[in-house]
Amino acid sequence: MAGRDATVAGFRKSLEPLRQTLKMQAFLGAEAPNYADYIVFGGFQWARVVSPFKLLEADDPIYRWREKLLDAFDGMARKLPGYPV
Repeated sequence: MAGRDATVAGFRKSLEPLRQTLKMQAFLGAEAPNYADYIVFGGFQWARVVSPFKLLEADDPIYRWREKLLDAFDGMARKLPGYPV
């Protein structure tokens, strides 16, 4: 936890390729999520389950993408125990 507020900016910057892709299309799989979406989403879901720390800003395209995946399959991922995002 020490220094995470300072280092989260670097983490967010490292997500730029993902961010640029999601600015052009709804999912990594283009119009619908595919394996790549679920693999990347898994890391964000793990973070949501173990920590209340906000990894993403609400205006980030990745945030919106994650919201769609949290709501997929009748909100299955969102219903799991975890912290609000």
